[in-house]
Amino acid sequence: MNVLVKLLQFSIVLGMIYPVYYLWETDRIKSACQQIEPGLSYDDIVLNLQQSGLKLKQMRGDYTQGEKWQALIESHASFRGYGCEVRGVGKQIAGSRIVKGQQIAP
Repeated sequence: MNVLVKLLQFSIVLGMIYPVYYLWETDRIKSACQQIEPGLSYDDIVLNLQQSGLKLKQMRGDYTQGEKWQALIESHASFRGYGCEVRGVGKQIAGSRIVKGQQIAP
């Protein structure tokens, strides 16, 4: 019985904290995505993201070889998938957009 009470208490606390964490995380990603503009350099974006505690993941393509590439800044708080898709060519950013409920396109 004591374990059940502690589990219920934990669930209530988690239910109160999770929405705040979700809003904080998604707002942070949205703000970072809005700052990414076409023409900026890859290195500048990576540096700005590191200062915000974010990083590019799921990189497709090789920017060091001058190829087209895309990457995702993803939220750890979202169960359905929320992130910022960043695309570029070589070391230049081509654009970014918020994606919800999906992974980056091939």
